[in-house]
Amino acid sequence: MKESWERTSKNINMNNETISILIDKVFRGKRLIKAERTETGLSSGTYKVLIEGINTPYLLRISTGDINVAAKEEAIAKKLKGIVPVADYLYLDTSLNLIEYDWAILEWKEGILLRDILQNGEKLEVAKAAESIGNILARIHSHTFDCPGFLAGDLTISNPFNMGGDEFYTFISETLDNGAAGHWLGAETKERVRSFCASHRSLLSEIHEPPVLVHSDFNGLNILLADGQNGIEVSAVLDWEFAFSGRRYVDIGNMLRYEKGNSLFEQLFIQAYLDSGGFLNENWVQLYQLEDLIALCDLLNRSTSDVPNRISDLRRLIIQMVQ
Repeated sequence: MKESWERTSKNINMNNETISILIDKVFRGKRLIKAERTETGLSSGTYKVLIEGINTPYLLRISTGDINVAAKEEAIAKKLKGIVPVADYLYLDTSLNLIEYDWAILEWKEGILLRDILQNGEKLEVAKAAESIGNILARIHSHTFDCPGFLAGDLTISNPFNMGGDEFYTFISETLDNGAAGHWLGAETKERVRSFCASHRSLLSEIHEPPVLVHSDFNGLNILLADGQNGIEVSAVLDWEFAFSGRRYVDIGNMLRYEKGNSLFEQLFIQAYLDSGGFLNENWVQLYQLEDLIALCDLLNRSTSDVPNRISDLRRLIIQMVQ
């Protein structure tokens, strides 16, 4: 589950001197005790920081995305507060005065990564996790938009787009014929992917559902769980940098990407999603596969030879989907 993937932000490696300057901007006169790079945030720089005289740690997040990404993440945190467990923002700096990136200080959220629960947890823990995650995703998807598109810093649609059957097939064909994805997949797999897309593309034009708030990276590395009143439950949904307005099946596909079909986790996750107000088309399995294929091909298309583990995993997932 991405654990072997190489970081795509190797240049984001702040030294303690720079981090101390950022900390002093927020906590005047207090000294940085320790800064530790976290294992999450593959495409950003995230640090657990301990500050003199304060018992609780904080999260320092360095944004490497587009100009509005940091503001968008803060706006989402404010919008979802009290509805979805997200980290509160203490401070956001988009001035670029101290460093060349937007950066923020956030509440530190305790918990165990879903990845670790799935790999090492007891059956009951996995079941409780699945139910809690299904409930939380339904809450996220309760937020709808007038049209699909990328979000501005104030959560308006900055760049509307449509991904119907024709647009989907055009995108996939472009990545296979002219992008790096085709190179990494090889000739035989390319044609298998093309055939799979041609056979199922019409499904994307046949659904008529309002676009929802899509996390777009909803997986085991971005969900924390902790003990609650009814057992283990979601304590935080992390990393909203890729969020946009789109189809709910994007998040369904991301969550089930590494699951075997009809697994216990899948069954309980989907049932909890439906019980909590989520909606799924009767062809939801095929729809989440198509949405996830877009994501997988896009990731492969943006992969270079210095990320061999990522390429290998993406190829395996795509081959598994279309065989």
